[in-house]
Amino acid sequence: MKLADTVATHYRELVDFLSRRTGSRESAQDCAQETWIKLAGTHTLSAPIGNLRAYVFQVAANLAIDLQRRQAAENRNIERYAQFQLPDAASPDTAEVVALRQLIARLEAAILAQPLRTRQIFLMHKIDGQSYADIADGLGVSLKTIEKHMTRVLLACRLAMTQD
Repeated sequence: MKLADTVATHYRELVDFLSRRTGSRESAQDCAQETWIKLAGTHTLSAPIGNLRAYVFQVAANLAIDLQRRQAAENRNIERYAQFQLPDAASPDTAEVVALRQLIARLEAAILAQPLRTRQIFLMHKIDGQSYADIADGLGVSLKTIEKHMTRVLLACRLAMTQD
């Protein structure tokens, strides 16, 4: 059995596990999707894995820790930023602005390249803040269908972010 198949087999259990770790079902779903993306690209392993389920859960737990660290760092940066007033004459570095605009353009292109239904589901989750379950109920499709669409668009975004 492939690692990505193990994620799919234990998906609900994995999301429950990650919900307890992150305190948020949406963050847990995102971490579970990131786990699938990470493991789907793993074709060869340096050593055989005795317990695939345990390995998948450990990878997911590590990704949840990474998420919490990123969120904590973002919160610290926001607090630091709030403490300082930028002078009116201050402007962002031109190269930085250009790089950010290029990144935004790549992300936008990656999202727009997706099928209409995938884009709709992505926007309902990321912009409207709806849970996967709410989206599935609203569209009359299975939760698994929502997860597949989100996996597709998140992978496309990840690829767009790594392009130079």
